[in-house]
Amino acid sequence: MISWLRKALGRSPQYEATRLDLEEPFVHQCENDAGVLLRIRPYKENQGIVDGAGLLQSLHDVTTNFRGKNTSDHHSFEVWFDEGKIKFYMHAATEAAADKFRRRVGNNYANSEVFSVEDRSTFPVIEPDQYVAGARLEMELIPYYPIRHHHSEGFETDPYGEITSEMLSLDTSTVVTQVVFRPAKQSWTDGDRFKHNSVDELAHALRQGTSVRWIDPQTRPPSEKDKRAATVIEQQRGQQAFHVNIRVLAASSNQDEAEARARGVAGMFRKYYNAITEQGLDDTPIWHRSESKRAKRLERFVRQMSDREWIDRHMIMTVDELAGVAHIPNSEIETPKIDWRYTQRGDRIPADGVRYESDADLSNGPPPGVPDETAERFQETTREPEGYDGY
Repeated sequence: MISWLRKALGRSPQYEATRLDLEEPFVHQCENDAGVLLRIRPYKENQGIVDGAGLLQSLHDVTTNFRGKNTSDHHSFEVWFDEGKIKFYMHAATEAAADKFRRRVGNNYANSEVFSVEDRSTFPVIEPDQYVAGARLEMELIPYYPIRHHHSEGFETDPYGEITSEMLSLDTSTVVTQVVFRPAKQSWTDGDRFKHNSVDELAHALRQGTSVRWIDPQTRPPSEKDKRAATVIEQQRGQQAFHVNIRVLAASSNQDEAEARARGVAGMFRKYYNAITEQGLDDTPIWHRSESKRAKRLERFVRQMSDREWIDRHMIMTVDELAGVAHIPNSEIETPKIDWRYTQRGDRIPADGVRYESDADLSNGPPPGVPDETAERFQETTREPEGYDGY
């Protein structure tokens, strides 16, 4: 009813890009970051989501205090369209975690390169004249209902093909997707302290049928879909899982472009992860009717993203679910301008490789912090600005 009233009154959240109240560029420096930002240059030949699941499983390390409260650190996986290229990052909460990430990424994504981001901003710079739009994504149902993943229903193609394509923008624009994750305790499917509202209770209720009508209520027998959902929900028991935040941000000097990119990327997350249980991801734009209050909300949202802030939104995903929304893609996706690594370890060029030109003048050596490797020069044209009808 509240949702209907908001729509009737024209108060539903909109993708309305707004300039932030900035007198100088927003820069999040390394010295202001308590963690470590790692940049990943992936080698194309990997198993994509499957390798992502292996990586996440190796990072599931829950710590608790003497009362049993979860005190685990939170980390993030991020994809940036920045400076005209799509780049992959992981943010580790501590130096020890960063060392672990380097090893585990190397083990799961062979020939990929991982290095720390130093002597520069640890988040894309937002200029004062840029328009900013953003959204957060949440599960439509309670976490016991899983979203679509590669072991349940599967994907015809890697969703990152469409997500990264929607991220492509003007070379001066920035688009960021951020998945903040924190290990969940093994008891996440047990319900409350009295074992109420557990996966077992929910599965049992689905098999008992559904109560219909308020007056003279009757029980509708369970459908095949209900029975199948009950089985899927039961399979969540005992699965390793993570608490999750998902955010999308777009910034551009063109207002329509910022709105189109934020709306388009969030729309791809909404489109590709719907499951037979009717679980999926729903997007909520960062919005307010008042422009000044909207600017403040968006500025706070940008700071939450740059700080990698974790907020408990009661969204929990198993390793397989999270791997679908946070993984390094492979050659299956054909999005241009991805910052791939084209040489194997030892700088041996693959036999089926093609010749690439250098993207920069390396006569004086590689730029600081960037490996001395060849990279593909893309001749793709930039996406034209889109308006509200572009998505």
